[in-house]
Amino acid sequence: MARPKKEESIRRTSNVMVRFSSIEYELVAGYAKDAGYPISTFVRKQALSEKVTVNYNIVADIGEIQKLTAQAAGIGNNLNQIARYFHGGGLASRGMLEELKKCIAEIRELRQEIVQLGGAYRGNSKTHRK
Repeated sequence: MARPKKEESIRRTSNVMVRFSSIEYELVAGYAKDAGYPISTFVRKQALSEKVTVNYNIVADIGEIQKLTAQAAGIGNNLNQIARYFHGGGLASRGMLEELKKCIAEIRELRQEIVQLGGAYRGNSKTHRK
């Protein structure tokens, strides 16, 4: 049985020829693949300003993230104890000031580790596309 004919208003009868350099073509082909469309459909949607959604998979080392999360939880616990002390009427002492400075330094170190971890996973976007 033959495929039914499309209505006249739905048929695509006009052609547009577009030339790309090899680099441009690879970029467009990569974007189309990421969006899950054939190249012609992707280019048509872009030309007509239709919404094209692209989903990227983020590659990360879960063990490293869990380690950093545990460190952040420990620092948060320390800060909560310090806040509870001050809210309970505790006096600002040299020891408490040192503890606050220690927590702030740990937060800065943790932030630096997160920045380094994020930088390791940026790299070339084509490398991490699936």
